[in-house]
Amino acid sequence: MSDTAINAGFLTDLHQHWPFPSQLTDCTLVSACFNQQAFKTELCTHYGVTPPPAARKRQAEFLAARLCARKALQQQTGLADLPTQQANSRIPLWPLHSCGSMTHSQGICAAIVGNSKIWQSLGLDLEKPMPQARAQRLARAILTSDEYATYCELDTAQQAQRLTLTFSLKESLFKALNPLTGMYFGFQDAQVVAIDSASTGHARLALNKSLSEQWRAGCELEGQFSLLHGSVLSLIAVSY
Repeated sequence: MSDTAINAGFLTDLHQHWPFPSQLTDCTLVSACFNQQAFKTELCTHYGVTPPPAARKRQAEFLAARLCARKALQQQTGLADLPTQQANSRIPLWPLHSCGSMTHSQGICAAIVGNSKIWQSLGLDLEKPMPQARAQRLARAILTSDEYATYCELDTAQQAQRLTLTFSLKESLFKALNPLTGMYFGFQDAQVVAIDSASTGHARLALNKSLSEQWRAGCELEGQFSLLHGSVLSLIAVSY
């Protein structure tokens, strides 16, 4: 049976594109929309994906993101591989000579794959815009004191937008650096020090906590962000 037939409304066409302002060398990004209600476990069997022992919603997200990753790997390497799961870890293992990251949120999924001879690690994150009331509740937990001072200068709508973007960038940073350092770090352990636009642009982040000999407090990394179906999509790429 074909992929189209068995999908039966679960996943839209996988779309290879580049939504960010600056193209990265030897990287491929694929996104799609998925319908959680159309998910069935037979899909996992068909695609050779072992779903996590979790609720149906989590299994649907898991499969959708990995189908994006498979398409990105096929475009990048010529092989329709899938990332595998490390034992006792949520960090995916990518096929030889590749690195990548996957994300999903509210029926949208995406994956990026890069050449591991060029990129040490990639972090991709997708976040639905945060409601203003939720932004007010979470601002102190997500923002450092410097970030919060800037946040307070914005109007309420801008605050929710800024918090969503900051949250996403910090999630992307964690996805990029945790596999390299093996260290856990939270929202207060990094900060966004520059953003050049409100919707699509570049950002710069700095570590407030030392994670390894290479990644010490004060290190800065560049990020990019854009909108995907109304949600914030951010990317941190770590080169050699």
